[in-house]
Amino acid sequence: MKNVVFLEAPELKTLAEKLKERYYVYIGYVDLEQIYFAEMVGPTPKKSKAVVVNGLAQKWVRDLLLGDVKDKKIYCLGVYEEKWAELTKAHKEWALFAALYSISPQNDGSIRQFEVQDYGFILEYFIRNNYGANYMNHSILPSLLDSKDPLPIPLPPDPEDNE
Repeated sequence: MKNVVFLEAPELKTLAEKLKERYYVYIGYVDLEQIYFAEMVGPTPKKSKAVVVNGLAQKWVRDLLLGDVKDKKIYCLGVYEEKWAELTKAHKEWALFAALYSISPQNDGSIRQFEVQDYGFILEYFIRNNYGANYMNHSILPSLLDSKDPLPIPLPPDPEDNE
């Protein structure tokens, strides 16, 4: 994260609050007060996603959160300015939704490892609706927030079922 400037991004937190309220069953466990929402300005790695979320296990997050941020946080959710600007509203919503879901249910600064069974409910929604597994590559996605009712996304697996 060299040469990247982190700017506080309250509009990201507002979007996260709307997503959490509407999709509480999926991401209601996330403590938004423990997240530093940032716009990342500077060089963007070519293969990076628009949204990055990490906890205190990452050195760059520790350096940022324990150094510059006044309110002590345990996660940094950042968006690369250029890549974020290229996304549609719906793509932003889905990217943020997935990033929030990746936060550990224990809210302990760790990130949920990517396991197909954990994230399968998102893929299942898109496959059932003919978007396929690479849904973020589609130019048009359904908005998570614009419909009258929440989208009928399958429920995520119960963590106790994996034990």
